[in-house]
Amino acid sequence: MPDTNPDIIAQNRCINELTRKVTKLEISINTLEQAVEPQGWISQAFEKVEEHLEEQDRKINRLEQNMNHNFAEINHNFAELRSSLNHIIDHLTRISDLPEE
Repeated sequence: MPDTNPDIIAQNRCINELTRKVTKLEISINTLEQAVEPQGWISQAFEKVEEHLEEQDRKINRLEQNMNHNFAEINHNFAELRSSLNHIIDHLTRISDLPEE
């Protein structure tokens, strides 16, 4: 038969409440340990961010290489164009045929 003593009932309530709090604390500690330990979700999130940054770095490097290649090609094309224009101007104006004396 359950005890009907008010002091014992109050004590049992207190013990039950403390037991629930300890259980919640254990769950919270386990959750934190899973988040913080080396293979926890925080570490995994940092690994994903690092992978993303490395991929962006590779993309930027490829873009820089393409830009440098295109820039060199443009400079070469401008040099050819300048040479052609100089040749045309020389031919039209005969500047290269001017007397030297």
